[in-house]
Amino acid sequence: MRLTYHSYKQSSLTSCEHYRVSDSRYLGGNAMGKKSRIRVIGRMCAVLAMVGAATGCAADPNEVASGTRNMAFDEPTNKISGSVSEWKVDVSANVAEEGEVIFAIANFGTLDHEFLVTKTTYETGKIPVNAENRFDEEDPGIEVIDEIKEWPVNQAKVLKLDLTEGNYELLCNIAGHYANGMYAPFKVVKGEGTESEAKAKPAEEIASNDISGKVLEWEVDVDAHLAKAGEVNFTMENAGTIAHEFLVVKTDIAPGEIPLTSENKFAEPSEGLEVIDEIPEWPIGETKTLKL
Repeated sequence: MRLTYHSYKQSSLTSCEHYRVSDSRYLGGNAMGKKSRIRVIGRMCAVLAMVGAATGCAADPNEVASGTRNMAFDEPTNKISGSVSEWKVDVSANVAEEGEVIFAIANFGTLDHEFLVTKTTYETGKIPVNAENRFDEEDPGIEVIDEIKEWPVNQAKVLKLDLTEGNYELLCNIAGHYANGMYAPFKVVKGEGTESEAKAKPAEEIASNDISGKVLEWEVDVDAHLAKAGEVNFTMENAGTIAHEFLVVKTDIAPGEIPLTSENKFAEPSEGLEVIDEIPEWPIGETKTLKL
């Protein structure tokens, strides 16, 4: 989220500067997630252009939901969260539309696991396994699209893919894991398309300096799109399935263009960017406040 202030009056946030509210971690170097705009009325004008939260969040089974989100399991969505554990693969939805699909998967188990996205003609759970208790990834009835390679417990990983229409299976192919039940059905359908942001009806413009909202994969939502110059209070809920953080940074860098490090997050501090304050990484289901 980008908060841009233009003012001729001093306020709690320095006037005539650019601010952004976001998570320091990005997906694949691109800004992801739902976008919105906010401006401050009176003698100060502001714009909040939200950019997506990022990945690399440490996933603790005590802090990450083991269930799915409150959405219809078969309702198409291209942002999938979930987990792997002994012996199952849980995802928030089993249908996506053609195009870019993002999987955010936590390892809730007690062993290392992997997460494969396969396009297959086999029924779910019926891929033949060999003498090594794994299925042959060269089987003509299976196409391994991509994978999250084996990763430790208590961590979350992200996989971003371009998927076409068809039947898929999400699974772990470490020896014995598939046979023990680590798979889930998944389908990609032709999309009907969604209303573009430009055509979307704008939210009612009600000025408020007490802003409530939520962070989740991969969105930052707020309930007000106008604020007056002066103190701004943010009350933010973590409505996601992994831990997130909420930062306010001063920057002239365009939304989504902050350079990332090899750890897939932006450096704090870095040239052209100053972190004003933050809500440090916090567990799901909890609400935190930030006053600036």
